[in-house]
Amino acid sequence: MRQLKGLVPIILIGVMGNSVIYLIPLLVGGMVSDRGFSEQQAGFMASADLGGYAVATFLTALILDRFSWRRMAIGALVVMLIANVATTFIYRPDSFALIRFASGLGSGVLAAIASVSVGQTDNPERNYGLLIGAALLFGTAGLWGLPSLLDRFGLNSAYWLLAVLAALVFLLAIRIPNGRVTRGQTNVAAPRSIWLWSGVVLLAILLFWAEQNDVYAYIERIGNAAGIKPEFIGFSLGVANLMGFVGASLVAWLGTRMGRLVPLVVATLLQLACLVVLMGNLSPMTYLVGLGVLALAWNIANPFQLGVLAGIDPSGRALALATTVTGAGLALGPAMAAVAIGVGGYSAVLWLGGALAVLSLALVLPPERAVARQLRAGWVKGLVVASPPDTV
Repeated sequence: MRQLKGLVPIILIGVMGNSVIYLIPLLVGGMVSDRGFSEQQAGFMASADLGGYAVATFLTALILDRFSWRRMAIGALVVMLIANVATTFIYRPDSFALIRFASGLGSGVLAAIASVSVGQTDNPERNYGLLIGAALLFGTAGLWGLPSLLDRFGLNSAYWLLAVLAALVFLLAIRIPNGRVTRGQTNVAAPRSIWLWSGVVLLAILLFWAEQNDVYAYIERIGNAAGIKPEFIGFSLGVANLMGFVGASLVAWLGTRMGRLVPLVVATLLQLACLVVLMGNLSPMTYLVGLGVLALAWNIANPFQLGVLAGIDPSGRALALATTVTGAGLALGPAMAAVAIGVGGYSAVLWLGGALAVLSLALVLPPERAVARQLRAGWVKGLVVASPPDTV
């Protein structure tokens, strides 16, 4: 219970760091309907937010052992608060993109600190489940409640809400760790190939998140084009978040009893089936089911990808870079989708998503087999987690 209590501020800054990611579909819709941006402009605005996220996660990974995590988190929350308030006064596309990039910088710092902190705990799988679950529940609440808020008060209300949440989380930031936790080395030296395999898996993760946000950033617009009511779209997105929670919980329960190969292949096939469904003549029910199963598959695939990466490099260095790669993929997805729309509309967006899903699976399979061989050989002996020192 004591450890769980100590995790609460870490989980909250992690949720805050990823908050915009879960609300992107409705924010993109609000940029089009309320701000008057074109759909392509809205896609690039989303990429600006996530571009800042990607840059910040990379820079944070470089300096985590040099600065106080607590001060970094507090500074990031201040940046997010100011940027979200400033967004409500900005209507020019170039200025809007710039301030969203700044907000993304704050988000990325929080996400990186939370991810590394959880990864250094005694039971990281369970604690990542708690972090993912909390983020998905936040996303569900936001996606169910935000449509009415946007309809009544406009896009600015969403950014005011994010500013208020940043202020509330700020009050708890003083309780996060103030230093860096170091992971012990494995008892047997890892093969030199770990860096090659790590790079391949990181590329697979990049493409996976690009696929996810290629589709997710425009999923509200796809439903809108099919004549589905905004309230039902918001409801469907909330259900999708709950299905994502089910997927993450399923992984936590299943573990690696079936290995990693079968869940990764099944999750990819489910994604492809859902993307085909979303290309058809959508009814509200097919939209709901397609989106829900898609979210389930996404949240099954990603933990196993991270499991492959952890198996390749138990020191955790590659996992630290996974947060950066995730941000880069999230930023790349909407930009790729914006280009695809110009080529073939929403169908092109979905075809692109399917291609990225297949390529991501193809990349991760050889490292997955390498990890399986390494585990059989017994060179991974475990990790030693140290207590976090106080550093300035």
